[in-house]
Amino acid sequence: MKVTIPVFSAIAVSLLAVGCGGSGSSASGVFVQRDRLSRPVINEVFATVAGNRHKVNDETSPSGDSAELSTDIQKFMTVAAGRSQATIDVVKAVVVPDVMKANLNASGPAAYLGVETNGATGSGFGGRALTDDVVDTSLGIVFGNTLSALGLVPDDGKEVNTLLSDNVGPGGKHFTNSFPYFGAPN
Repeated sequence: MKVTIPVFSAIAVSLLAVGCGGSGSSASGVFVQRDRLSRPVINEVFATVAGNRHKVNDETSPSGDSAELSTDIQKFMTVAAGRSQATIDVVKAVVVPDVMKANLNASGPAAYLGVETNGATGSGFGGRALTDDVVDTSLGIVFGNTLSALGLVPDDGKEVNTLLSDNVGPGGKHFTNSFPYFGAPN
């Protein structure tokens, strides 16, 4: 059983429900989606602010990603990044729709993009572990040879090594084995 979980967390929903000056709801009291983010970097890199592409993707449901986000990926990867069509096609296959996937029939640890890469990132379960550096992984997909290193596509030789990392790391260096999984702050 594969489960697709759009990452619009319960916390965000709660904050909208509590109200932020009513900015998240229409006059009728119906909540309106203003932002959607599952995989860091994807919409931020591919969708430009020009033409409201970023806003369109934020407000589109995951079912609209094959039309909207795929178009942005094609344009960016061709024009700005100069990547091969084979690489572009695999990028689209891996990150569209922009949702977090988990295969509940798989065992093993969480592995960012595990479902989308058939376990090539370490586990077929999917999701993401606290220690997964999802920003660097996503940057590696866009600007690096991550997909070719995983055996998903031949290397097109168009890597931009200076854009492969945000130089921050996965965060929280003091993880624990019990909830809430974060150790005492420094």
